[in-house]
Amino acid sequence: MRHLGTDLTAKRMLRNWERVYRRTPSVRLRRTAEGGAAFLPAQAATVELDDEAFAILCWLGLPLTARQLRRRFLGRFGRHANLAEIDRTVRQLDDLGFVAEPVPGVVRADEAVWLDPESIPIAPESVHLQLTNACNLRCPSCYVGVQATDEGSLSLERLLTLVDEIAQLGVFQLALGGGEPLMSPHAVPVVQHARRRGLLSHVTTNGWLLTKSLVAQLREAIGEVRLSFNDGFSISQEFLAKKAALLQAEGVPFGVNVIVTHRNVRQVSELLRWFVSLRPATITLIRPKPSPHNRTWYDANALSAHDSWLLLRQLRRLEPLFTETDLTVDCAFSHLFGGLSEAELAARGVAGCSMGERFVVVASNGDVYPCSYLRREEFKAGNVIEQSFSRIWQTSPLLARLRARQEYSDGHCGPRAKRQISVGCRAIQVNAAQCASVP
Repeated sequence: MRHLGTDLTAKRMLRNWERVYRRTPSVRLRRTAEGGAAFLPAQAATVELDDEAFAILCWLGLPLTARQLRRRFLGRFGRHANLAEIDRTVRQLDDLGFVAEPVPGVVRADEAVWLDPESIPIAPESVHLQLTNACNLRCPSCYVGVQATDEGSLSLERLLTLVDEIAQLGVFQLALGGGEPLMSPHAVPVVQHARRRGLLSHVTTNGWLLTKSLVAQLREAIGEVRLSFNDGFSISQEFLAKKAALLQAEGVPFGVNVIVTHRNVRQVSELLRWFVSLRPATITLIRPKPSPHNRTWYDANALSAHDSWLLLRQLRRLEPLFTETDLTVDCAFSHLFGGLSEAELAARGVAGCSMGERFVVVASNGDVYPCSYLRREEFKAGNVIEQSFSRIWQTSPLLARLRARQEYSDGHCGPRAKRQISVGCRAIQVNAAQCASVP
């Protein structure tokens, strides 16, 4: 019986290796220094891959079996891969929705795309596009400053061309902000065009301009509407609940961005319990960051080391609360994960400051910066009116240096510090002259 069982297992494995898979057509790919990444727009899911797994997913633009993948594997990596190893990788990608068994029949030409991994450019995961400086509020934490004008903003024609360039480069997501992005007449056409080009868009808004009519226009194209919550309970709970109900009624996923400050850190538990009751898809905690326009506010609201400890203690206690809502933190909070191993950090997607690497910012006038909080001339990488976005991304010495993280190879935290947490928020370090990784 032992031999019979082994024989049956072997036959099942052989059948698995002859099973045909191909990449899900909607999957977007981008190359990274470590290998690559894949994005599934329908689930807003991203998976980081090493060189070998990324190559497999690229090759699966055509329907292939594990045996066929092994032959390609040998040609690219110069070694024989174990069939079970390849099958396991493909099955993991299948479980996540990135590959599937093809439906019997002819594969459409536009779906049968074989990609050489080297042909895919290194690209940012997301581009933060500031549609306008204009805003109907004057939040003291804002990096834009008191500017109530749309003067100098990119035309709709240039914005749509920019979306084309971003999509062609392989960017996964477009994050629209401002100012208040919904004050721009171009918000809806940009979101709709981005969707046609395979980009998932998110809009961060204070919510005041959200109407049933506007939400209906965004519904089929938007990935998520993110409501900003800037200062404790100063924004009406009734107002936020009303906007959340509007978005839910129209079937639009929404999230909440919460700035955690010295003044409200002790109320985080209360805040989060209330936000979860609204049933958002995501809640993102944001660390205060200084800019030339908000320094007085920042000095009063910056988090101390004790504040960070209080926040972490509350988050640990609240972990069971987040069963249907995803809780995330911005990269400036990477120091909260200092107790995790590098493997655990990678699994959680903790990468430290990712400016100029995973994301860049295009200001309303077309200037490109690595971060919204570093909008100074020395941090300007180019302008999309003068150059294409892809050329700026690929040739800017500033962005190349940031991607290499050269200036942080042996910094305050020491040469052997974990890269994912030792490269804290560089906007805080530059603007506030303090090490972000040790708050």
